[in-house]
Amino acid sequence: METYKSTNKDIQSNYFHFTKGNNINSIEKNGLLPKISFHAQSLEDTKKVFFVEGLDNLLVSII
Repeated sequence: METYKSTNKDIQSNYFHFTKGNNINSIEKNGLLPKISFHAQSLEDTKKVFFVEGLDNLLVSII
């Protein structure tokens, strides 16, 4: 996995996936695997990988 230093411009024009640090090794080995998270088991029927576009949308989705 490559490390990339993002800039302020990147924050508004790219998609981000957030995860716990202990998932990094699995992502390096297997990539992002679609799943139904524990918190979404009663809401989701299909496995997914979620991304947010820019950090403004992240803040909206958390609240």
